[in-house]
Amino acid sequence: MALQPRHSALAMVAVVAGFHTFGGFLGSLFASPLRFDFQSDFPTRQQASSPFIGRLGSAKGASRVSMKAGAEEESLQSAIKGGNSDRITKAIEALPAAPKTAMSMIEGDWQVTWDSNSLGPTKKTLLKLVCDQLPNTMVEFYRQYNLIQDGKYYWLMAFTMDGIQRTNAALMMSGSWTAGKSGAKGTVDFNEVQIVPSRHGNAESREAIRTTGLDRYMKPLKLKGDGKIEVTIHYVSDETLVQEDEVGNTYVFKKMSDSYPVPYIFADKKAES
Repeated sequence: MALQPRHSALAMVAVVAGFHTFGGFLGSLFASPLRFDFQSDFPTRQQASSPFIGRLGSAKGASRVSMKAGAEEESLQSAIKGGNSDRITKAIEALPAAPKTAMSMIEGDWQVTWDSNSLGPTKKTLLKLVCDQLPNTMVEFYRQYNLIQDGKYYWLMAFTMDGIQRTNAALMMSGSWTAGKSGAKGTVDFNEVQIVPSRHGNAESREAIRTTGLDRYMKPLKLKGDGKIEVTIHYVSDETLVQEDEVGNTYVFKKMSDSYPVPYIFADKKAES
């Protein structure tokens, strides 16, 4: 069963979360108890423990607002580490609303730390089940990232290749990002998909991509049909982003540092020297 173009775009954003937005097509794929550490190339049973820090509010009363936001972000982090979806949902609801500057604050490199249907477990699946323009290659997804810069939106899904666990690569969707004229909404128009190599151990990553026959997908491939997805920003600070897509999937992101950006190489994100 091949996904329709628009359904495919939504499914690709959701696939690592462990569900399909139109009736559970991939709903049972992701059921492992694994968790992930932040800013690491491979899955692990550990998680980052550094606290989130909120930096919201105007100059007047800024100290009070910042402390409150910081406590709320720490509460969210604690809930995510505990793995209780009800606590996480309540912690998200307790966060302050996105500020008027939200659209400028969301630019940069982010890593998914939680989504509304999963805590990020790994699972093997065929690339073709994610996007019917890709081959029947078995991979194991384990992490998601996004990057917003210069009016473009990139969504990356990290994976290891079947039988090659020593390195990794990522499936990347990209397209234009248009902020709404008011409020904290925007539109992603995904129009390309490609396989991108890891920034760490780049030679090994490229060789693994070649060995599995995915090297011909390293050049951007035009997605067929409408890939537009509406996104609502519920909360953003210097460290944390909470966004929801048009079908109600909620994602929590942690901002990545300048010294450790999204760890994959593509046209607008070159390898560090």
